Amino acid sequence: MENNGKVLTALLLGAIGGAVAGLLLAPESGTKTRSKLGKTAEDLINDLEEIWEEGSEKIKEMADEVVNEVEKPSQQEKE
Repeated sequence: MENNGKVLTALLLGAIGGAVAGLLLAPESGTKTRSKLGKTAEDLINDLEEIWEEGSEKIKEMADEVVNEVEKPSQQEKE
């Protein structure tokens, strides 16, 4: 699980770096370049929000599983 986070971080940083380098080296006007940078940043924010939501959901699921496992012995004692 720890490696997945590292790979994802490296992938995102590589994508950001490549996008910025490509836009800055492109033979377009400053206005078009800034517009593309803004669009790229917006897309990145949307991707990060989606990743955050997925991660939050996984954490909630794991917490629920832990609570269920902890409650099992106490429920068995009542029976």
